[in-house]
Amino acid sequence: MANILIYSNNPQLIAEWTHALVADHHVSRLLNVHVDYQADAVLIDARKLDEDASLFAQLSNKQTRYLVLGADWPEQKQIDVLVHGAAGYCEQSEAPKCLMRAIDCILSGDIWVKRALVPKVIGILTGSLQSTKTHFLPVSEREGLHKILESLSARETEVADMIRQGQNNKS
Repeated sequence: MANILIYSNNPQLIAEWTHALVADHHVSRLLNVHVDYQADAVLIDARKLDEDASLFAQLSNKQTRYLVLGADWPEQKQIDVLVHGAAGYCEQSEAPKCLMRAIDCILSGDIWVKRALVPKVIGILTGSLQSTKTHFLPVSEREGLHKILESLSARETEVADMIRQGQNNKS
């Protein structure tokens, strides 16, 4: 049973997300993300990120997995949270039917993201997109991404490039 925290000011969303997860996980509300807390995963209402851009720094915490839930958030914002370290993004409208799967996915170490964004995220991480598309990243984060890329094996880099090009890794 994982410890799941919900970071939102919307009582309806808190109740909905809690109801979806409480049978299999310990779920409670996180009142302040800037204080110390212990959690396996944190569900973040995307509106909180819209209100406070400093929350993006929280997403890189390797101790906790973060799932951002938004309402028709633009693709660029979805990509941005993933590049900053979130383990996934889910549409609020899809949450009732897929929230448990999304949580199980990120708790197992995987990423929860719609398939259409995978090549774009990999493109950013591999530096294959034009530099005009990565200008939103500070130099320190670009350096961090470069270190991640350096840690990939030759085969992992090859697979990432195949996925970026729309191929699959079943070869």
